[in-house]
Amino acid sequence: MDIHSQVLRQLNNRREGFSLEQPFYIDPDYYKLDLEMIWYRDWLFVGHDCEIPKAGNYVTLQIGDYPVLVLRTREGEIRAFHNTCRHRGHRVCTKDSGSATRLVCPYHQWTYQHDGTLMSARHMGDDFDKKQFGLKPVHCESVAGYIFVCLANEAPDFAPVRATIQPYMAPHRLAETKVAAKNTIIEKGNWKLVWENNRECYHCAANHPELCRTYPEAPTATGVQGAGDDPFISEHWQR
Repeated sequence: MDIHSQVLRQLNNRREGFSLEQPFYIDPDYYKLDLEMIWYRDWLFVGHDCEIPKAGNYVTLQIGDYPVLVLRTREGEIRAFHNTCRHRGHRVCTKDSGSATRLVCPYHQWTYQHDGTLMSARHMGDDFDKKQFGLKPVHCESVAGYIFVCLANEAPDFAPVRATIQPYMAPHRLAETKVAAKNTIIEKGNWKLVWENNRECYHCAANHPELCRTYPEAPTATGVQGAGDDPFISEHWQR
């Protein structure tokens, strides 16, 4: 049985209210399929507008096998590219974040404009067409201060994402904020474990007492039981 059929069979037979079967969390082939079917096809949140407030500011990240560069152009536009030089595949920007008037590959000094076009490639000959060797673009959208990218050749429609986020986040004007501090946490586990943990608060009372103290007196607001029916939460989401 091929991996696609095996995964579909297990998903179709899984028990409601129970975790997925073990291979979904530890099998390298399942993880590879996750990347191909989910991470490389859909829109992913990668940062905030305020992280790159000025022209030439950039951040880099790794999505599976693909290094990605997100930067603000001289025109103020937020663009994303594969962070891979078109010459020998070296990473163009090697830092997590920074600022650059031009994007210069440290290997052979191929130099790119903020819009990804190749402006300089030494000793390549008179017949070399720089227009054919710009950085490969990545689909990029910004909504209410949140930046999303999609690695697919043809990205899904971003309109539903925008319609969901805009009403809730636009009033906070995140694009006008400044980054006061930044921490990086590497979760040593499969992404589904991290997501499942984030989506429930059954563990909050024992593990996050500081967080629980910010909740209202109503115990259901911790998410342990019937949070959707809690009048405080209902009133909040109706504002």
